[in-house]
Amino acid sequence: MSLLHELPPVRRFRFPFTSPRACFRLGGKVYEAVRDLECGDTREPPRLLARREDLEGARSLRLIERVHGPSDARPSVRMVDELTWGLWVRHPGLLQLLDVAAEGERLYAVREYVGGWRLDAVLRLGPLLGRRPLSVEAVCHVGAELAEALHHLHTWTDPSGHPTSLFHGHVSARHVWLTLGGRVKLEGFGTRASRAAPQVCSYPEWSEAVQESLYGPPLEDTRRARGAPRDLYGLAVVLLELLRGRPLWEPLAPERWRWGLPPDAVRRELRWLKVPADLCEVLREALLGGEEPHAPPLTAARLRDRLRRLARSSREGLARELREARGLAVSRLRPWDSAPAVLQALPDAPRRASRA
Repeated sequence: MSLLHELPPVRRFRFPFTSPRACFRLGGKVYEAVRDLECGDTREPPRLLARREDLEGARSLRLIERVHGPSDARPSVRMVDELTWGLWVRHPGLLQLLDVAAEGERLYAVREYVGGWRLDAVLRLGPLLGRRPLSVEAVCHVGAELAEALHHLHTWTDPSGHPTSLFHGHVSARHVWLTLGGRVKLEGFGTRASRAAPQVCSYPEWSEAVQESLYGPPLEDTRRARGAPRDLYGLAVVLLELLRGRPLWEPLAPERWRWGLPPDAVRRELRWLKVPADLCEVLREALLGGEEPHAPPLTAARLRDRLRRLARSSREGLARELREARGLAVSRLRPWDSAPAVLQALPDAPRRASRA
C-alpha cells in the first residue's frame, strides 16, 4: 500500500485539463508525491519519492519511508538512538537522513534522493550479459568508496569530541546505490533497527531476509559478531558478488546456509576468481581473517587504502560502465523474455503518484 494514503493531504489549486497534484504535509513541510518506489520484499518498509514544495530542481527530491520498530510497535530506545545518530552523521558516501517526522503513531524518515542503480539490480544483469557488469578496477573503486564511508562512521566523534564506536551493521548489495554520475552511496544507517534480519532463517524458499543473512559473519565468529569487523565482512561479500558477476546466493541451496559464508565456500570462490592476487588476499583477510595470528586487525582505513591502490577507475569511468552494461542488457532482450522485470529497478521515467 502506498504511503500517500497514510499522510494528511494538502489541497492545491490546479488549472483545468492538468493532472492533479498529490500533495501532503509531513513534519511541517509540504511535499508533492512523484511516485512509489518498488519494494522487493514485504519486510521492507514502503517508500515514496516526493518533491519538497519550497525547493526547486533536483535538490527538492526526497525519499520518504515509514520507520518500522522491531515489532512494528512504539519506537524502541535503540531505534530512537540510531535515528538521532543518522541525523548527526554526514558524509558524501552515506545516503543522508535529513529529517524524522511523526504523523499520528507512526514515524517517517526523510532521506536525500540521488537516483541511479541499486547494486542488487546491477548484479542481476550479470547472467543476462554473460559476464560481470563492472570491471575489476571499477569494483575496487566501489569498494574503496564504501570503505571510506565506513571509516568515517567507525571513527566519528560526537559534538563533545567523544568517540561513539558507531557501525552500520547491515552492509549488503540492497543498501548500496550507484548514482547516474558514478557516485557510491551507502544507505540504511539510522534506520537499521527497522529491517534487522533474523539470525537463523527457516524459510521454505529464498527470501530477502535469507539473502541478507549471508552478509553477516558466522555466528561462531564472535570476534566479528558486532561492530566495525561486521561491516567489513559485509563489504567483502558485496565485492565478492561483484567479482563473480552474479548474486552469491543464487546457485546455493537454502538449507546449507544460516548466518555468513562457510570458509570452504569462500576459498572455493576465491580460487576460481580471475582477479589480481592482491585483491584475493584482501578478500581472504576480510572474510577469513589474517593468516598471521598477531597481525593487526583489518580496519576500514586499511581496506580503503589497499583497494585504492588496485582501483584504476574513476567516478566518470564507473558511470560509463554502468550505462554500457544497461545498454547491452536492453539490446539483448527479446519481446518474449521475462528479463525486463530485472530492469525495472534501474532508472526509469518518473511516474506520478496518485491517491486513486
